[in-house]
Amino acid sequence: MEVWQIFGRSRYAATVGSNKFDAVTFDVGGTLLYSDPTPAEIYATHLSRLGREVRAEEVGPVFAAAWSDMQRRTSPGADRYAAIPGGERAWWGTFVREVLVRLDHDALWENLLDNLYRAFSEDSVWRTYPHALETLDGLAERGVMLAVISNWDRRLPQILRGLDLEDRFEVVTVSSLAGVEKPASEIFERTLDRLGVAAHRALHVGDSPLEDYSGAENAGLAAALIDRSGAFSGQPYRRIAGLAEVLELVG
Repeated sequence: MEVWQIFGRSRYAATVGSNKFDAVTFDVGGTLLYSDPTPAEIYATHLSRLGREVRAEEVGPVFAAAWSDMQRRTSPGADRYAAIPGGERAWWGTFVREVLVRLDHDALWENLLDNLYRAFSEDSVWRTYPHALETLDGLAERGVMLAVISNWDRRLPQILRGLDLEDRFEVVTVSSLAGVEKPASEIFERTLDRLGVAAHRALHVGDSPLEDYSGAENAGLAAALIDRSGAFSGQPYRRIAGLAEVLELVG
């Protein structure tokens, strides 16, 4: 049987309390974790080692445009990595070639892919956002069950383990292992089934209006959009400026 989610051992026993929610699920990239150096800086470093020198300022807009284009090639909710023969590595290889073409760079894509794949696999490039650990531990102390629902490849559990995060979650659902992505309701429903929690008793926290907010609401969960920069001010979302506010929502 294909493994699509990883079960961690919670540090706290779940208890029935007066919380508004029995479970909180989290997106990862842009919600719990960010990369430092930035993706543009990492790409610029490895591109410069393999060919002409480029700066992160040059790579950033190209990276963003290539990412948006690759996202549009797969229907929302479909597993992007299954859409290309060869799976995850092939998908990332296509993305790397897109970046090289847009930059008119002379690096060999196979070498660049190998270097970048290793770089982003290292937990040392990933950082937790402010108050992430305190929020997770505070929720667990209240008996709230925790889970991850992330559009990521199979490297995510290893990264979470390296950051001492994996054991904080009862369930870690990774899209490439589940074969389905947010915003599809199925990825939320499978996670809640494993938790044994009804949708209306769960809150999902993420940074994407489509994948996280709409996806969660369509699956019957409450949703909170983390909006650190105020980009969605005035729009009809339950917004939070930081992870510490999750504790206030849970009550």
